[in-house]
Parts: sequence; C-alpha cells; structure tokens
Amino acid sequence: MGRILVKRTGIVLLAFFMIINLFLFTSSRLNADGIPGIGKWKVLSVLTGSMEPAVNTGDMVIVKRYESIVPQKGDIVTYWKDDQSRSLITHRVIQRLENGYLQTKGDANQEADGGWTDPNRLVGKVVFTIPFAATLQQVIKQPLVMLLILAGFVIYLVSSKRRATNQPGNSQDPIQT
Repeated sequence: MGRILVKRTGIVLLAFFMIINLFLFTSSRLNADGIPGIGKWKVLSVLTGSMEPAVNTGDMVIVKRYESIVPQKGDIVTYWKDDQSRSLITHRVIQRLENGYLQTKGDANQEADGGWTDPNRLVGKVVFTIPFAATLQQVIKQPLVMLLILAGFVIYLVSSKRRATNQPGNSQDPIQT
C-alpha cells in the first residue's frame, strides 16, 4: 500500500509541475509584456543572490501589480532594468520620492542601485516566495530530464500492466474440463 501511495504521489507531483511549466510557457507568450502570469499576478524566477536571505537564488516569486497603492520603503519590488532592456530586477525599496521614483537595493548588496527607478518601469510588489521552485522548474525543462521522466512513466505503465495480468485470477488461459 505504501509503495502504491508513493508512486501515485510522484505521478501527481510530476503532472502538477508539467502543468505549471506549460502554464508559465503559454502565459509568457500570450502576455504583452512577456512575463508569465495572469492579470495583475506575475510569476518570476530568481536568478541571482542579490536579495539573500529574503529571496534566494532558485526561488520563484509571485509579483502583484500595484494598483491604487504606491510602493513603500521596505517593499520588495520587481522592475524593468531600463526602457530598452528585457531584464527584470527584484530589489527592496530603500527610498521613495514624492514623484514616485524609487531608490532600490539588493539586501545582499553593499550599495544602492545606481540611479532612481522610474515608476513606469515598475512591474509590482513581491507578495509570495516559493523556495527552490525555479530550480526545480529549470531542471524539469531540460530535454534529457523530460525524456528520462517520460521513459520512467512508460516503464511504470508497462510494468503495472504486466503485474495486473500476472496476478492470480487474471489468467487468460482457457478453462479445461
């Protein structure tokens, strides 16, 4: 019974991560800004350790677009690096001017980011962190890993079918009289 539970849990988790990966890929292609997510919610992978220990490399962050409220000192925000770049930065607000411009800094960095961030480049506020999710996503996206997972699943299906046919009472032999 325990072995079956472990197998089923593994299959469910694998299916869950595959569906999440499909969602992230599809939504990034459908959203005008190219960021995966739905509506005011965005899902991003953290690639550097500039925000450690609050947000670690390999974590995934859920970012919510600011609407009626404005960023406050201490908020962790994600913004476009500059107007021409397709690069995003997730850092903490250390100062905010009345005109909305932000001074940011990574928690692990010694100095504040150079210059002020235009509020028009702001994506939103980090509201949730999922530890190790981005690392797991990157591993699952590798073609060799996907192939191994698929092969393992096929082997599992074939061996389950064989076991079911070899169990007593499932014999396909004709009954002799």
